Amino acid sequence: MNEKILQYEKDFFNINFCCSRENLENRLSKDFFEYGKSGVIHNRKSTINSLVSLTEDRRIEIINFELTALSESVLLVHYTSWHKDDDLYVLRTSIWKIEDGEWKMYFHQGTPSVGSFYPNH
Repeated sequence: MNEKILQYEKDFFNINFCCSRENLENRLSKDFFEYGKSGVIHNRKSTINSLVSLTEDRRIEIINFELTALSESVLLVHYTSWHKDDDLYVLRTSIWKIEDGEWKMYFHQGTPSVGSFYPNH
């Protein structure tokens, strides 16, 4: 399960995945919302509109990916994303749940990290 959800998270950085509205609609829960790293709250529609407008891959690496099953149908994910273009580290949390027989992202939050605590990147 770890590898599958890790790949699902990485897909949101990939233009080939994000350029398809259908891909995004199938991956995000009908009730999806996000607390963005900017502090802005995004709903499903605004998130999809933002992602389909990407013009290139987002140069982001996932560090310290951790997945915890809260139940058979709910997963909690934590990781740090390293934004290579501006050397920004963001603490990330996602909640995934089974919806229509598939894993869908229900919630996501990005919180900028204070200072760089991953000197090898």
